[in-house]
Amino acid sequence: MKSIDYLEATEFNDEIVTGIKGGKKLYVIFSTFGEREAELIYQKILLIDTLQCVDAIFVSHRRINDDKEEQTETKAKQASKRAKVILCNSVNVPDMGFEKGKGADMRRTLYYLITQHNADINNTVVVFLDADVLPQYFGTHFVLGLAGAVLKGYEFAKASFWRQMGRVKKYVAQPLFSAIAHNNLEPLREFAYPLSGEVAGTLSFFSKVSFWQMYGVETGINIDAVLSNYKIADVNLGVYDHEHHGDINIQKMSFGIIRTFLLQLIEYGYIELKNGAEISDVFKAQYIDEHGKRQSIEFNLSEKKYFPLCTII
Repeated sequence: MKSIDYLEATEFNDEIVTGIKGGKKLYVIFSTFGEREAELIYQKILLIDTLQCVDAIFVSHRRINDDKEEQTETKAKQASKRAKVILCNSVNVPDMGFEKGKGADMRRTLYYLITQHNADINNTVVVFLDADVLPQYFGTHFVLGLAGAVLKGYEFAKASFWRQMGRVKKYVAQPLFSAIAHNNLEPLREFAYPLSGEVAGTLSFFSKVSFWQMYGVETGINIDAVLSNYKIADVNLGVYDHEHHGDINIQKMSFGIIRTFLLQLIEYGYIELKNGAEISDVFKAQYIDEHGKRQSIEFNLSEKKYFPLCTII
């Protein structure tokens, strides 16, 4: 049975990663939206710019207003000459429309790297990092640990860490991934932090997995990686925290993760719905508010699943 290997970010430093990199390129990608992360991205790029092993830093940015440069873009370019902003609002991918979402923009960025930056699919390592990690927890070990694992021979590396408020991980993802038992699915239970946005992989790997548009992106990639028999590393980054989400957003995320998990397992043939049952796009719930009044919420959380980029490039 396949298993996931556990590594420590402390196993790698700039000299080690530079030494095992050979002729490969190493790209770091931050995902940002609007101006809320402008100062955070500036601080993080300053840190990463000190690394010899990094060839380029990309900010995968979605503007709120299409025609106006935002502070996030300005601050990123001020932080390093190696930083390049990719405007997700303007990257046209043949099989995509104008959908918004983290997964959609990650896929647009990969498409840009391959088709416009001329990245070599077989000799490029990509590290995706979330921009909202609190500065006191962020360090160059995020890049070194994840990139080091991939350069060591793993095709996909996922960050793990300790954080106090990992509610979706603890109460949704990990119990959910344990609810369906099958030898091929067992590695899903082995991820210490299955929802982390900090991941790395070969560009070839990322071109061969599907991307979900929004909340399902991490779950979808995990399942594809596990069931396609890629070599996977779980890299301990230590202590970590980022800005916390409100309860409604937590519920939306949870719904998206559950929905993606079920849809993927149906598609792979591990589970089946009968008697007219189907996976819903709508999260609908009732609750009593702090004033004792009955309230209801309803959100259409449908999201697209995009085929692997290798099918269109």
